[in-house]
Amino acid sequence: MTKCLLLVSAMLLIAVQRLSADDRIMPVIEAPWWQVAGNPDLGRYTSKDQQPVDFGVWQADDGTWQLWSCIRHTQCGGHTRLFHRWEGRKITDSDWKPMGIAMEADPSLGEDRGGLQAPHVVKHDGLYWMAYGDWNHICFATSQGGKTFKRIVQPDGKTGAFGEGPGANTRDAMLIKIGGLWHCYYTALPNQKGYGFCRTSPDLRTWSPSCVASYGGQVGPNPWWNECPHVVEVLPGEFVYFRNQFYGQGAKNWVYSSRNPLNFGIDDDTHLVCPLPIAAPEIVHHDGKYYIAVLNPGLDGIRIARLRWARVKGVGRAVFDFDDEAARKQWRIVEGDLPDVFSTSTRQHFAPPQKHFIATAELPDGKFDDARTGVIESPEFTLEHESYYVYVSGGSDQDKTYVAVVEADGGKEIVRLAGRDWNTLERKLLDVTGHRGKRVRVRVVDKATGPWGHVNFGGIFEMPEPVPIP
Repeated sequence: MTKCLLLVSAMLLIAVQRLSADDRIMPVIEAPWWQVAGNPDLGRYTSKDQQPVDFGVWQADDGTWQLWSCIRHTQCGGHTRLFHRWEGRKITDSDWKPMGIAMEADPSLGEDRGGLQAPHVVKHDGLYWMAYGDWNHICFATSQGGKTFKRIVQPDGKTGAFGEGPGANTRDAMLIKIGGLWHCYYTALPNQKGYGFCRTSPDLRTWSPSCVASYGGQVGPNPWWNECPHVVEVLPGEFVYFRNQFYGQGAKNWVYSSRNPLNFGIDDDTHLVCPLPIAAPEIVHHDGKYYIAVLNPGLDGIRIARLRWARVKGVGRAVFDFDDEAARKQWRIVEGDLPDVFSTSTRQHFAPPQKHFIATAELPDGKFDDARTGVIESPEFTLEHESYYVYVSGGSDQDKTYVAVVEADGGKEIVRLAGRDWNTLERKLLDVTGHRGKRVRVRVVDKATGPWGHVNFGGIFEMPEPVPIP
């Protein structure tokens, strides 16, 4: 009986996840940008290599706007980081006034020298609360008016409230109240893998054990590729998670949409919506309007733009109509012993978006054979967009079972995606940023002969037009 209940629960969970994935919220950035902070004069700590990075933006009691940024590669010693602040009259003003160094690490309180990271501020019970990192822990400080902060010292005489263990570089905290509980999202790299963690608290003082809210997926487990987690509850019960991968000229931030604020994808891209060419975003909601603050591409300052939200449902036009016989005939097996290119197998719950799909282990008699291998290629087509959706499942070995997009001239690979040892076709985001206009092919590769030695491919689709949320 218990097994049956567990099976039903698992099936319901999958159904809810698939329903949620078909109705996603995405951010839309509205130009123009205006710069609010530059690369500050730090006096004796100034360095030609210094860079303003992770930051917080909030409005103080006197109505002014405050911005504190972690400045890295300074001459302050240790990990080279400290906090500098700026002040603006309106959030829409450019060039906020530099107000000087706001905080340095205090080793006497257990903080690593030069280790201050990523301030974030909220208001709770009449006080401003700042969460920040000291290189190994998340720490807190409070302020009466929102400008000058006093550290909270824990019972052990140190400021560190919690962390993920020695060497995990716990950092990048942000706070949001959800359902009566404060949620603190942050990143850390235990075992040199990048996780997005979350803890909850009723009062910002007592904290739950941590749980993983984001990890891996197609972005990968790199220790630096789940930084600056930022969560917004756009509509009641609908959450958007920003996850940073790259800074600088090649900035990239990944956006996820979920109805569960404790799960934005753990080696699962069901909730992945889109990439954005920005770094370290901070979302501000003021007077009924949203704003997004990010790092300059040159890492020489911070800028702000208006932000709105849109809803994306389902997928757009299929690049290849797999249910059209003439279109299917254009795909070919270029090597291997596969019996056919396409299948309509119902042996497993493949749930393809079209009746026909590619399945390298499926046989015409309803059986399957993982020992068969091969490579299948599509006809040439032009990349007309920066992102697409694809349906992929099967083996998780990205070296042996995968779907790739390759340049038509020369076959250079642009991107590849694999399954996760699961046969239900899952929608994944195909990011081809920077390759728009290229002539390409889709290549389906099966070079594995053992268990899960196959790949399933349900097609490539344009992203649908997002519908603005009022």
